[in-house]
Amino acid sequence: MDTNMLYYKIYKGDVKSYDYIKWAIKMLENDCSSASINVLSALEEPLNIFEVEDYFNRASSEIDLRKPSCEECNQSYKNHLLKTILKDENNAIDLAYEVYKVVREKTNTENFSRWFELSEMIDDFLYGDNVENLTRTYLTSVIVQVAENQIKESRK
Repeated sequence: MDTNMLYYKIYKGDVKSYDYIKWAIKMLENDCSSASINVLSALEEPLNIFEVEDYFNRASSEIDLRKPSCEECNQSYKNHLLKTILKDENNAIDLAYEVYKVVREKTNTENFSRWFELSEMIDDFLYGDNVENLTRTYLTSVIVQVAENQIKESRK
């Protein structure tokens, strides 16, 4: 787990002890090491969240980790979801809801409008009358197309 993804979970209040451990392992894989990262990566169940967070805070200080902004973390998580949609089209509908939750927190109305529109189409397909006779295949193709376009835009 990269730093922005970990902080996304921290900001959302959804971080678990094992998330810190995954982060420490990822740091070691990226050749970033310190005494506390080594200890953190080796912790095993049962985990004490206070001990784990203490090692994370120590590790952050030891490597002079810059705390990313909430906006940076949201963007990283959104990009992760978009890439996951492209890799796993079978879960595109569920992942589209997640993207919608992330973009609704931001002020970019173009992204919000598009994902809101998609979430409405999904709701109609799953729970509504499906007046437009939407199919799972059609919805998936639209979601994948929007994800591809947004990934291309983010690279500019």
